Amino acid sequence: MDKIPEIDGLRALAILLVVLWHYVGASSEIGSASILWKLTIFGRSGVDLFFVLSGFLITRILLRNKGSKNYFSVFYARRALRILPIYYAMILVCAIASMVHFAPALFDGQIPLWTYVVGLQNLWMTARETYGAIWLAGTWSLAIEEQFYLLFPAVIALTSERRLRALLIAIIVLCPILRVFAWWHGGALATYGYYVLTPLRADNLAIGAIIALYAEGGADNRRLQTIANFMLIATSVFFPIYAIAIATDTDVQMAIWGHTYLGLFYGSLLFAVLKRRGSPSLAILRSRTAQFFARISYALYLVHVCVALLISLTFHLSRDVSTWQGVGVALSAFALSAAICALSATYFELPLIRFSQRYFRYGGARPNARTAFAGVSDKPAREPLSY
Repeated sequence: MDKIPEIDGLRALAILLVVLWHYVGASSEIGSASILWKLTIFGRSGVDLFFVLSGFLITRILLRNKGSKNYFSVFYARRALRILPIYYAMILVCAIASMVHFAPALFDGQIPLWTYVVGLQNLWMTARETYGAIWLAGTWSLAIEEQFYLLFPAVIALTSERRLRALLIAIIVLCPILRVFAWWHGGALATYGYYVLTPLRADNLAIGAIIALYAEGGADNRRLQTIANFMLIATSVFFPIYAIAIATDTDVQMAIWGHTYLGLFYGSLLFAVLKRRGSPSLAILRSRTAQFFARISYALYLVHVCVALLISLTFHLSRDVSTWQGVGVALSAFALSAAICALSATYFELPLIRFSQRYFRYGGARPNARTAFAGVSDKPAREPLSY
């Protein structure tokens, strides 16, 4: 699959938003009363961007290889080799740390370890109203991704383009309704379910998927482009209102309309980037810095909180960045996390990806892509190394 550096740049943006939130706002000792918390809570939206990108990229891969005789086996093998090794390594480290009672505070509210192994921790998080041990708290989004990977290949294989489009539109419409219902229902659905359950977060994946459907269909739809451009302008202008609203009452605002807004914003941003790929205005997304953070984004998502906590606990330092001590912890953790992840990408993740691309290849696929949209080629899909 032809590489789109600008999409890697968007992935870099997504991970940096998440790190900003966790290192600055979420580290505040006074929580939502902190001005830094209010200024950086929007960093959580990096996960929404990840979902839109994942929906686009996975759908693109599946559409290009629909009809391949080894369609399912190659897809699942490549996904497993990309996602599971470093993820299971994290689970193993956490399991050992828990058994030897290392830093017990890091394991408060722990949920069964097997749920992480099978990718169902988001269900337990909702049922118990906890994100579980802080070491693995952020893996709820990986559970959503894994459930998407498990089900969506069959959806692509068994549906026509027209029915797939109708299904994706239905998901985009129904998910916000389900989130509003979750808020109205109250309890665990209103505090955790709206945020971590796949049926309530699948709209952003569907937005990315429907963009891929238009891209791979080769539709040079000027009306669609006009709508997307208008949507990007409108949602960009609306962003300050969104930022203020979620800083005031996060759960209510996000459940009722926040995630819907973010899906439209990041979806229209992705569409605009695809139409302008190669443009000088997008040079920052193609920069070496952006490509570096895109390459390490998955590992960085997994380890950055753990590294900050370990530094804080080992040296008995506060993580609150309203103090110089906290600033030092954040900067040190960011640098150390980036270094660890760069080593992981070079010597662990990328060799596994190359192995998967060498030994698990799609065969006998019929060409599905046409070239009218954003310079997309007709070559058989090959997953980019950064994904």
